[in-house]
Amino acid sequence: MPKEPLVSIIINTHNDTKYLNEAIKSAVSQTYSNTEIILFDNSSNVDIRASIDNYLEEIKYFRSEKFLTLGAARNSAITHTNGEFITFLDADDIFLEDKLVRQIPYFIDKDVGLVYSNAYHMSNKNSKWIDEKLHTEHMPEGKIFSELLKKNFIPFNTAIIRKSCLSHDRLYWFNENFNFCTDYELFLRITHDFKVCYVNEVLGKWRIHGGNYTLKKPYLASAERYLMIPRVLEFEPELFDKHKKEMDIYLSEVFLDMGRYFMHINRRSKAIICVIISIINSFNGKNIKILFHYLFPFINRIRLR
Repeated sequence: MPKEPLVSIIINTHNDTKYLNEAIKSAVSQTYSNTEIILFDNSSNVDIRASIDNYLEEIKYFRSEKFLTLGAARNSAITHTNGEFITFLDADDIFLEDKLVRQIPYFIDKDVGLVYSNAYHMSNKNSKWIDEKLHTEHMPEGKIFSELLKKNFIPFNTAIIRKSCLSHDRLYWFNENFNFCTDYELFLRITHDFKVCYVNEVLGKWRIHGGNYTLKKPYLASAERYLMIPRVLEFEPELFDKHKKEMDIYLSEVFLDMGRYFMHINRRSKAIICVIISIINSFNGKNIKILFHYLFPFINRIRLR
């Protein structure tokens, strides 16, 4: 019987000790037998190893003495992997025990570069963690580049990547200038050239809490989505011609998010500019409804003056 291919599980951390043991336990407990666990410590100010002493023999620990962007930290962790496949587990998230067993068989098709699944959002309600399914319908698979342009619907901690799909140039792995959209840009790059499979099962949990980086500064995520475009144009130079509808939606949502942020900090002139750009790019009903929700209080103030 052929040996199962090696899967590298990467856990990136920076001062994340509260849930780290739970994350590592979910990686160690995989029913899939051939794994390595890479724990990459991004210059933590606390002793990470002291908080996980029960698992030191089951992980490979690496540390950066200099603090890195999230993109650079993920890339540095990749350089230490030996697996044919790579998957990522953030220090506050969880793998379900059959995740790898259920996903790896889909890679028998050599044209498949990425496999993902459904996930739970874990939210704390009344001091109890509640699981809420992220997707309620079967998600896109196959050649999904166009669909992914509209929205990043791939839960990061469910994605498994065939390592050979990564460029030989580290510059084209995770964007090392980014802290929010690192996975989105890489997924677009992979889905442009390779097929994707979706496992319609919940195989991971994403924990929502006050410390979530993306949730604390959503306007920066929107800014990074805008800055992604030149990099996407490098591998899809006809982006705005072949995918006009998708890019209209993409840009509309980016500028709408920026408009929300500027309204929140009372920079109304900038908010209006962003909203106008959003309207120009898309007239779908969902966006119009959101636009009026955010614009009405401002328009009402003008009328009263």
